[in-house]
Amino acid sequence: MKTILQALKDEVHYKLSSGFFENRLLERKLNGNDDCTAEIFTSKPFKGAVADCLISLIQAPNFSEGDISFSQSEKDKIFSLANSIYNAIGESERIVGEPAVYIGR
Repeated sequence: MKTILQALKDEVHYKLSSGFFENRLLERKLNGNDDCTAEIFTSKPFKGAVADCLISLIQAPNFSEGDISFSQSEKDKIFSLANSIYNAIGESERIVGEPAVYIGR
């Protein structure tokens, strides 16, 4: 049997820190050490945690992992996927703004 934490990592496909995954599960009131069942896998909290992790991928200015890097069009696709998940579970879409640079503060 797979834990909820492992199922989340497998759904996202990209490496984020274990602490980040655990935080998203805690925020969604899921225990990462519990067994992942079909009911949990299809639940709103689990799907929300997946979307939260996907959003984090596009917030990185130049996300790359090994030989994998995300172009802006790929980030746009990930953003659309995350927002479609949020819509499916009845949550508001997320808005990710342009990075801001402050000079002379």
